[in-house]
Amino acid sequence: MPDSHDKPPPDAALVRAMGGALSILTTLLARQGLLRVSDVSELFGVYAVATSEIDDAEGQILGCWAAMLRDVAQDQAVGSSASAR
Repeated sequence: MPDSHDKPPPDAALVRAMGGALSILTTLLARQGLLRVSDVSELFGVYAVATSEIDDAEGQILGCWAAMLRDVAQDQAVGSSASAR
């Protein structure tokens, strides 16, 4: 019997699309110097953990978005260090 954490949420495409949109908006705000993508990722992570105490599915969605934002922040950090060379 598969573990319930192994299957994707029923609206996986919607979750990915919203995470992508959040990544774009966060990147635009970061380019304006208003915030750092890594800070937003950390906030989403904390929010995901707190939310999962009440609603596990919602917490998993928020955690997915936090991970997507973390990946964007890491990619930007790698890109900026490579261009500085």
